[in-house]
Order: sequence, then structure tokens, then C-alpha cells
Amino acid sequence: MQVPTNAVKRSRYSLYHKLVLLYGLNLVDWMCTEVLLATGLFYEANPLMSGVLPHFLPTLLLKGLLPLAMSLLCAWLFRRSGLRESPVSSVLLNGGIVAYSLVNLWHIVNFLLLFSRV
Repeated sequence: MQVPTNAVKRSRYSLYHKLVLLYGLNLVDWMCTEVLLATGLFYEANPLMSGVLPHFLPTLLLKGLLPLAMSLLCAWLFRRSGLRESPVSSVLLNGGIVAYSLVNLWHIVNFLLLFSRV
């Protein structure tokens, strides 16, 4: 059986999977940052978050609820539009996943440094 030449290559992971993964990586970043900061041996490298992190409610809004609301809104709009996933959205989501994965990898390195110091 021959595949039509105009067939669109579909990703193994849907937009919904990518949004959930991106949100999950965001939460892991937040939790790891909180734990590392609590040791007193690390500091927040992001100047935008350094003033917010000491306060729980603004941090919950910025790192927990706002990204969740944005992810749900994106998923809802995508579902309502009836369109296929665009290459631009795929590149943006994949870029965000790679960026957050690198940030979380950096957290792992910092945890290894912390535990090797003990």
C-alpha cells in the first residue's frame, strides 16, 4: 500500500501530551528550585523570580496556576478550532520542553553537587 504524497507526518505525541509534559517539567523545576534554595547553598538565577519565590501565594500563582490555566486554554482553543497541529506550535512546544529539560538536568547536577558535599 502506498502512502499519499500529500500525507502530513504526524508526531508520535499530540499537542495535549506536549502541554502536559511542559507543565509537569515546570512543576518539577519549581519544586527542585524550592528544595535547593532551602539549603541556603544556592540562589535563584532568574531575576524575575528571585523577588517572588520567598512568598508562597505569588509563587503558586506564577509557577502553578497561571501555567495550568494557559495550558488548559491552549488545549481548549486547539480542540475548538478543529485545526491540525501547526509546525510553529510544534517547534515552540518542543523548544519549551527542551529548555525545561535542560533546567531540570541542571537541578540534578546541583543535587549531585549538594550530596557530594555532605
